[in-house]
Amino acid sequence: MIKRNSPMRRRERIWLVLPLALLVFPFLLLPLLLGLFESLTNYGPLQPHPQFVGLANYAAVFRTPDFAASWRNILIMVTVAVPLELAIGIGLGYLLREPFRGRAFLRVVFLLPWLVSPIANGAMWHFLLSQQVGMLSYFAAWFGMDFYSPLASVTWALPTAIATDVWRNAPFACFLLFPGLLAIPPELWEFATLEGASVFAQIRYIVLPWLMPLLLAVALLLVGSTLGTFDDVLILTGGGPGSATVTPALYSYLQAFQFALWPAGVTAAWLIVASMILIALVYLRLTRVEAAA
Repeated sequence: MIKRNSPMRRRERIWLVLPLALLVFPFLLLPLLLGLFESLTNYGPLQPHPQFVGLANYAAVFRTPDFAASWRNILIMVTVAVPLELAIGIGLGYLLREPFRGRAFLRVVFLLPWLVSPIANGAMWHFLLSQQVGMLSYFAAWFGMDFYSPLASVTWALPTAIATDVWRNAPFACFLLFPGLLAIPPELWEFATLEGASVFAQIRYIVLPWLMPLLLAVALLLVGSTLGTFDDVLILTGGGPGSATVTPALYSYLQAFQFALWPAGVTAAWLIVASMILIALVYLRLTRVEAAA
């Protein structure tokens, strides 16, 4: 009998993991490590002699007001958008759990917003809400009314960007959570019905406990997607007005390609990677706690 931690078992694990490691290292880990190294230098496309500068790039980025604004904006987006997307996803899944004519068609329709590319999503909402060329502005002028675009407002630009993100990602959350809802044993629903439990009570005492491991995984995906928000905001608002909707990913892009500050762009990108690593560690901790409960 082979013991669980015997040398043979360890060698088997190594051989099983080796093909994955050979694929992951050159295509994932190696670029990440190169990016980390670049963030510690003054490397740039026009820099003929890169030099090691240590943490100077990080200190310079942290002193930038736009960088602080980008993290404030993204924290607000994550705090507001992700819970809303999960709540709407659970709600839509709850409505679709009982079979009815046309359910498969509705599932496809609900997924359409997520299937739209982020650039197309930003362009669509921009040409709907823009002050100069937006459809709402056009119809308002047709009827002799004034239209004040939320995209031009420092107060409303970020909530509008959050709303478009929720519109796109909530159906995706429903798509991921729906199989878990279908896996809930029918007797739990029958017991809740016999007890006269309300919809909110059913979601609180049946859906959430049953879906918790899946919810954590979907939440991690949504947080990662939100942290990487870039192209749709670039098209929707360009990060404005001012820095009202700039995100860390957009800040990184602007520094590297618009202002030709390559070290600042790479450093900002690596800070996004570091934040995702921290979130992944928190996720692993929560899954362990959930598994032990």
